[in-house]
Order: sequence, then structure tokens, then C-alpha cells
Amino acid sequence: MNGFLWLGIVSGLVLFGTIVLGGLDEGFDALDWGPDWLSLPAVAAFVSAFGFGTGAFSDGIGGAAVLPGLAAGAGFGWAAVRLARAADTQPTQRTDRARDLLGSLGHIVTPPTAERVGEVLLDRPAGPIKVACSAAQPLPLGAEVVVVDVASSTLVTVEPFDSDGRDS
Repeated sequence: MNGFLWLGIVSGLVLFGTIVLGGLDEGFDALDWGPDWLSLPAVAAFVSAFGFGTGAFSDGIGGAAVLPGLAAGAGFGWAAVRLARAADTQPTQRTDRARDLLGSLGHIVTPPTAERVGEVLLDRPAGPIKVACSAAQPLPLGAEVVVVDVASSTLVTVEPFDSDGRDS
């Protein structure tokens, strides 16, 4: 196996580490050269594709094998930059605030009593969340409730909820 193929293998492992492990790129932050096309994933993709492209043709066409290697490296480097930009600009939903919990429906998972708080699993658009809850009356396990007051993002006051539109 020639040196170009080894270059491709080692650079491919670095690229794998930056993408899958995620933390490898942070170890090289001191080498941050600025533009996206000089990021560690882009450089690793370029060098890996260059090594494989040049190594694949080096026995057949000799020194001219650098040209397909450069073309492969440029293509893979460009793709790495585009994928990184797409991941960085991915839209996300806004984060829930404490007051957004008001009016949420949920089910009791740990019944609250007069002496201690319980827990409620609230159905939220981003997914269910479990928070501590208090209630004016004892509520049974599994009872459907509605949030009527929010003390903090982790403590709410609940009341029984009747799906017919009547509060119990």
C-alpha cells in the first residue's frame, strides 16, 4: 500500500473522529484558522479524498495521479463545508419559558399531598416534560390535570381536568 492511501486512511479516521465523536474538533480550536473551508472537518475531508484519489491512480499514471486526487479532495472538502454550514444553520423551535407551562395538560406520576409535592408529566409540543407539582386537593396517580399556576420552571400548581370542558 502506498503512502497516499495511508494518508487517506489516517485523514479519514480524523474526519470520522470530528463527525462522530464531536469533541475531537474542540481539541484543535487553537488551530482555528478562520474561514469555514479551513475547519478541521473540511481539511480532513480534503486530505482524505486527496490521499485515496491519488493513491488509487498512482501506480497507473504516476505523478499525474495528483490531478484526480486534487479533484476528489476539492469535491469532498466542498461537501464537508456545505454539510457543516447546513448543520450550523438548522432552525430550532424556541425554548419554553416558565410561563409557557400555564394551561398545559398532563398526568400525575407521583401524587401530591398536603405535606409534599408530587410530579406531573406535561404534554408539551417539544415533547413531554416532568416537573414537580402541588395541588389544593389530593390527586390520584394517573389523574389528568391542567396547570393553573407556575411558581418556577420546575414547580407548577395543578387542578384536575375534565375533558368535557368542566373543571372538577
